[in-house]
Amino acid sequence: MAIALGLFAIINALGYLAVVWAFRASFRELRTATWWFATGFMILAGAIILRGLYWDVTMPLMRLWWPQFADQWSDATRGRLINLVFSAMKMASFYCALKCRQLLIPEEEQPYWPVWKAWLHPTSIRLLPWK
Repeated sequence: MAIALGLFAIINALGYLAVVWAFRASFRELRTATWWFATGFMILAGAIILRGLYWDVTMPLMRLWWPQFADQWSDATRGRLINLVFSAMKMASFYCALKCRQLLIPEEEQPYWPVWKAWLHPTSIRLLPWK
């Protein structure tokens, strides 16, 4: 089971890295909606990659090859304290996604929709293309 989890973590890491690489052209124009979206995705992908590699590859290998060090490391990080790093990265990606959403709001409405409430725009949604 541990081998399968490690293998999947590596495959997922390679897949996310390929997608991040594919969006590299989105970083040409700074602070556009596309830039914020790509940045947010890159940070989120990084958190997912690092979390998977940490828990499913690095920790099992440390427990296998250096069990005493793995125990000391777990004690030093209080087991799951390292997840704070991954969670902080995810929160940064949420900010980037909301900033992207704010920039997609029509320019004249943007002052009324700060980043923290841009996700609420528009206040009504039309499901049909006509009025």
